Amino acid sequence: MFRNVKIWQKLVLAGALAVIPVLMLAALFLQSRNEQITRTQTELDGLDYVAPMRQLLERLPQHRSAASAYLNGAESVGPMMMSIQSQVDGAVSVLTEIEQKKGNALGTLQSWESIRLRWQDLKQRVSSLSADESNRRHTQLLADVLSHLRTVGDKTGLSAEPDLEAFYLSDSILNQIPWTTEYLGQLATYGSGVAARRTMTAQEEAQIRFLVRQVSSSIEVMDRNFQSAFRYNSDLRKGLEGGVSKAISSAGFLRNLTQREILDSAAITVLPRTYLENGSAAVTQLFNLHDQATAEIRAHLQSRIERLVEQKWTQLGWALGLLLLSGVLVFVIQKGIAEQIRSMSETFRQVSKGHYDARAEIYGKDELGMMAETTNAMLANTLTLIQSREERDRIQDSIRKLLDDVSGVAEGDLTKEAEVTAEMTGAIADSINYMMAELRTIIGAVQSTTANVNSSAQRVQDVTEVLADSSQHQSEQVRAASQILHMMAQSIRDVAERANDAATVADSALSGALAGGAAVRRTVEGMNSIRQHVQETSRRMKRLGESSQEIGEIVQLISDISDRTSILALNASIQAAMAGESGKGFAVVAEEVERLAERATEATNRITVLIKSVQTETYEAISAMEETTREVVDGSHVAGEAGDRLAQIEDVSRQITGLVKEISTTASEQASSSDRVAATVADVSDGTQSTAQEALRTATDIRQLATMVTELSHSLSRFRLPPTDADRPIPVTVVGS
Repeated sequence: MFRNVKIWQKLVLAGALAVIPVLMLAALFLQSRNEQITRTQTELDGLDYVAPMRQLLERLPQHRSAASAYLNGAESVGPMMMSIQSQVDGAVSVLTEIEQKKGNALGTLQSWESIRLRWQDLKQRVSSLSADESNRRHTQLLADVLSHLRTVGDKTGLSAEPDLEAFYLSDSILNQIPWTTEYLGQLATYGSGVAARRTMTAQEEAQIRFLVRQVSSSIEVMDRNFQSAFRYNSDLRKGLEGGVSKAISSAGFLRNLTQREILDSAAITVLPRTYLENGSAAVTQLFNLHDQATAEIRAHLQSRIERLVEQKWTQLGWALGLLLLSGVLVFVIQKGIAEQIRSMSETFRQVSKGHYDARAEIYGKDELGMMAETTNAMLANTLTLIQSREERDRIQDSIRKLLDDVSGVAEGDLTKEAEVTAEMTGAIADSINYMMAELRTIIGAVQSTTANVNSSAQRVQDVTEVLADSSQHQSEQVRAASQILHMMAQSIRDVAERANDAATVADSALSGALAGGAAVRRTVEGMNSIRQHVQETSRRMKRLGESSQEIGEIVQLISDISDRTSILALNASIQAAMAGESGKGFAVVAEEVERLAERATEATNRITVLIKSVQTETYEAISAMEETTREVVDGSHVAGEAGDRLAQIEDVSRQITGLVKEISTTASEQASSSDRVAATVADVSDGTQSTAQEALRTATDIRQLATMVTELSHSLSRFRLPPTDADRPIPVTVVGS
């Protein structure tokens, strides 16, 4: 079917096939650009979400700080807290509207609804909470907002920005700046609370020191991020370097203020409002930097979209241009081919009508032009070879007579000769006569040679058949020997495998014995260590008993002091009674001293009982530890004997393993030798079998040769030779198959 398609249709098809890869590449390029445009547009949508989120991140820490100061007694910050609260409500409303439009696509609607409800609850109850509870709730809410912001960055692709400068800026607005402001907000909250109370607990001091370290670390990381962005795009330095410097300076000022006025100061004199104002200023500078970085990212993304759109349309224009150029080339090529073929077709049509002087017009130097030029030359040569009708008739008569003279040759009659005349065919007749003379000589020689070959083939056939039978019998005997050797090699191989298994088992036994010996040695070492620890513990218990005896002596001393105090109190009471009214107060003191002496005596008796109990238990523990020490020593001796037995087992296992490995090695070597012998015999068997097969094939070939010689003899018998050749007898022997 393809042969019937016209040339221009073939060219169109070839052009279409050539254009298909270009179209596919263009389509893939356009698809890639569209995907990049869509991804960049998604990042722009994420920036639209980040802008109101930045308002919430700025105002919520301010509300926490104001609430902390208010709940710690600074009622003057109440109006400021309510003003900040209304600003937080505005940011929450804007984000709620964005979530209603894009939350389902981003998968953030549920988490945002939880944040919104918690803010509503916190706003209503903030005045009734304690300062610590308010701070805890604000901090948890801010952590959730920061996590939500990170999720939005991940969903929209901002956190995976492919351009490095935009990546560092995105990381700054999604992570570094928000967390730095959070640490500064917490620092302002704790600092304002401490400033309001003029005192600081140990827990607050630890938390403030932690926040100071976090602020320092965040400032360092943020500065490193922006410097990396400047390094990859120096144009950013002009617009952002001033904001970075101001933000870092403000954050550093609040950190230094905290260190100087709270942590290192003997007395806290800073005012809460001053602390809040400095904290708000630092956070404001950071969020100004946040806005500048967001604007730079937005400009970068918009520029990327414009560049991608321009590349897309440029590529589409190139693809259309290539298609148009391909169409023009196909048209031009088709036109040139069609004109040249049309000219040649018209020339052949004129020649078929007898106009031998017709010539094709040449339009170019390509293959078709060369074909037209060759056709014109052929027509010119053909015109010179055309003869008159009379000359053709005379030549035909001469040829017909020559054919009559040599017609018997086709039937095998070589006795006739062609008549040599003066006509054009005379030379041909003379050549035919010479050829027939040579043919008679050749056929006679071939007949004689055929007879000799037939006789020799018969003899070779008989010898070859005998040789083939002998080779076949020898091959069968060698194959049987090869099978026996193979069975022997397999048996030796089985012995080698069992020896290897035995060697493996012996190795396992040796490994087990070694492991057991090591375990016993570790056990002995552990028991020696236990014995040392027990002896050390026993010594400590003895020292404890001695210490308890010393404590008993001290208690006895206290008891004596108590008795003397009681006597002294009794004497004091007597002296007070003798003093009359003026000694009543002293009598009360004497009674109190008496009661203290009694209580001391009672406590001394109780301590004495406890010390005796401790001494009794200490002596019992010492006895038990000494018994344990003896048992550990006995166990160490037993374990040592077990280790000696295992060492003997290790030696025996090593000897067994060595013997089994020697057996395995010897069996493996025997198996390898048997395999080599079996392989050699198998090769001999294969060679013998091949020889037998070749002998059979040779016998078959000789039989076929004899048959062909017989057929050749029959073929030559149809030729008749002149009497001079027929007088010689031709021996012909027919060889049977």
